[in-house]
Amino acid sequence: MRVAVIGGGMAGLSAAGELLRGGAEVVVFEAADRPGGMVGSRGEQGFLTEDGPNFIARPLDALLDAAGLRSQVVHTQGPSTRWVHRGGRALEAPGLSFLLGAGMPRALLEPFFARPLREDLSLRGFLVQRLGARAGSLLATLMATGVYAGDADRLSARDAFPRLGALGESGSLILQLLRRKKAPRPPLWNLRRGLGSLPLALSAGLGARLRLGAKVALLEPVGREGFQVDGARFDAAVLAVPAQAAADLCRPFAPRFSGALEAGFTSAPVTVLHLGFPQQEVPRGFGMLDADGTLHATGALFPSSMLPGRAPEGQALVTAICGGARNPHYARLPEAELVAAVRADLERTLGIRSAPSYVRAVRWPAAIPQYAVGHRDRVRAARELLADFPLLEVAGAAWDGVGVPDVVASGAAAAARLLSKVSRGPLGGAAAIRQARG
Repeated sequence: MRVAVIGGGMAGLSAAGELLRGGAEVVVFEAADRPGGMVGSRGEQGFLTEDGPNFIARPLDALLDAAGLRSQVVHTQGPSTRWVHRGGRALEAPGLSFLLGAGMPRALLEPFFARPLREDLSLRGFLVQRLGARAGSLLATLMATGVYAGDADRLSARDAFPRLGALGESGSLILQLLRRKKAPRPPLWNLRRGLGSLPLALSAGLGARLRLGAKVALLEPVGREGFQVDGARFDAAVLAVPAQAAADLCRPFAPRFSGALEAGFTSAPVTVLHLGFPQQEVPRGFGMLDADGTLHATGALFPSSMLPGRAPEGQALVTAICGGARNPHYARLPEAELVAAVRADLERTLGIRSAPSYVRAVRWPAAIPQYAVGHRDRVRAARELLADFPLLEVAGAAWDGVGVPDVVASGAAAAARLLSKVSRGPLGGAAAIRQARG
């Protein structure tokens, strides 16, 4: 089986690896000049910055082994203090001032208000129902902001946060958490030379199978014999691209699928702004989230406090995540205007007054898919609209989770489905492929 993987981000690289292990021939088409999608790193002027994610929360041991990078893993260290910007102040969370204003007494009564989650609700709607208006609204805002740069009134409690949804379907959140054995949370991790070294290592194993700077203009079914990708013939294809790109490619032959993506799949724009400051001015800790929605950044991280080698001696790195679903226009501000605005916010909230010694902005017009209420139903319906093309699979952050481990798993699962469809054919080879197409 010869498979075209369209998209060389983490989903596409994961799919390609799985297909190769299954005996398929693979060509990966990536529009950018490097693989990895949002997972990329840059080292300059003594700073090591990330294009997208700064930390990964779950293990990826198999992928790290395949890339030969297990020995390069570095875990977060140092103080993990977090601040929340609320009421115009940066409050340490969960410090006393923060807890007193967060409606905790009502939240502790949650077992009396718990009823199983039987229908999908917005994140804010669900948590307010359970924890009360103050605590529920605050927690919803922090969760939506920290994971999706999103809007808690639109994100799905069940689908955007599956573990929360599973707890909600079973009764009281607090009682279930108390009954669970306290297991140590795995530390956050990165790689010594940045997360971008992971897709670079994986792509090195692909060699000439990876085509960079190759934006696909035409994906076309060829009767019952496969697909044409910009004139080249393939037996099957994996679409590991953002939802809008998938809609554009499929519109000529699957217009209902494309329409479903355009109507129901949205993403929030983000500009990742890296700033270098004197070390003594930047607090030691993990970072700060904006609960008010009044800052130009949904949150700010302090990577050099948590990871080695992120800033030169005497300097500290601050990474501001600007824009998001609540204030998308901030992500589109000219760089000088955005830097000035974020500097003013940092001075007002954290007392950072110096001019930055380093500035780098990374713009993502469609950074983080927003899993609005009903997301899993839209995903199921959209995939069903591709039923006439059983050897075309979709994968990536738009479908199965926005974290790097989720995206990696989505690509591997898409590849496994293709391999399974072909292996079920009794004749093998091209005949099996034709049988899988029905």
